[in-house]
Amino acid sequence: MPSVARAFGGPTESLIGYAQAARTQGMDVHVAAPSVSAEDEAWLREQLPEVTFHFFASAGQHAYVVAPGLWLWLWQRVDQFDAVHIHGLFNPVSSLSAHIGIARGVPTVMRPFGTLSRYTFSRRSGLKRLYFALLDRPALRHAAAVHFTTEAERDEANRLSIDLDGRSAVVPPPWRGETTTPDREEKADRPTVLYMSRLHPKKNVQGLLRAWAQVVADRPDAQLWVAGDGDDDYVQRLHDTVAKHGISDSVSFLGFVSGTEKERVLREAWAFALPSHQENFGVAVLETVAAGLPVVISGEVQLRSFIEENDLGCIVDRTDPSAIAKGLATVLADNAGRRRVAEDGPRAVKETFSVDCVGGELRDLYESVIHN
Repeated sequence: MPSVARAFGGPTESLIGYAQAARTQGMDVHVAAPSVSAEDEAWLREQLPEVTFHFFASAGQHAYVVAPGLWLWLWQRVDQFDAVHIHGLFNPVSSLSAHIGIARGVPTVMRPFGTLSRYTFSRRSGLKRLYFALLDRPALRHAAAVHFTTEAERDEANRLSIDLDGRSAVVPPPWRGETTTPDREEKADRPTVLYMSRLHPKKNVQGLLRAWAQVVADRPDAQLWVAGDGDDDYVQRLHDTVAKHGISDSVSFLGFVSGTEKERVLREAWAFALPSHQENFGVAVLETVAAGLPVVISGEVQLRSFIEENDLGCIVDRTDPSAIAKGLATVLADNAGRRRVAEDGPRAVKETFSVDCVGGELRDLYESVIHN
């Protein structure tokens, strides 16, 4: 894994979920990654007391981290394992680790983190494309299996002409939290939409804010809570957009929320919005549905099929603020629909994404690559 820091967000949370799911099946799990802070390491060990961690010194930042000690350890030790599961592409930690596993003849599973999407490649520089051609594409072609979290992610990868040849598997990250049916008496006394994710251009927060200006034109009592943090320059642009559209009275920036504050906003919000340009899975979507909130998401959020199949919200066109506004207005006006999602959402999450269920799917994946 290129990073298991808590700040890495969804990828770290999903890794913890996969490790817990594997443990339910009696598997021994080792995690190798660049070193993290003492606080993060203690947190990880608390989350995964039965997992063995191997941390290594690293240099660089973001996608340019190198960890020579990790590669040396893997080269010397990888044949002691039945399979190696590589999380991520487009970074040296993951890419070179995949090549080591393949070169040493150990069944190697690669999880792309949603990086094989059209959106991702439309924003790749020439250098990134060269990197993919030289390192990641050859590794994907020789991997024992490629692990996707949704069918939509696999469909996107197929468009890149990577010959998966029956070597792909869809195993979603498990839901590790509680599923709760909300108490409607605890809802905010005003129509309230929650955004809770990183503040990043990919998440299309600007489009949400432009749509919100249309929502409050018809419902002046509505409020939007924006929970999350991001780069200072981008956050300032969001504040400028709010000021430009004159919606300061209805938009609150909450910053990063956790613990009791996170529980409060999930409990009091009426609905959740995430009109992303691209979303590999959508852990925040799963989290809010588990709390009984209907969602308004773009078609590029790859949990879309789960939302549609269980009628848990609206799918909107991310490029059209009017479409986003219509979806938000529809959910806020549908009292019966919100009551139904409060009952059906937590149950659907539990039935589809439980740790035990995902553990069985992981075992099937590993046994397949080992035997084949």
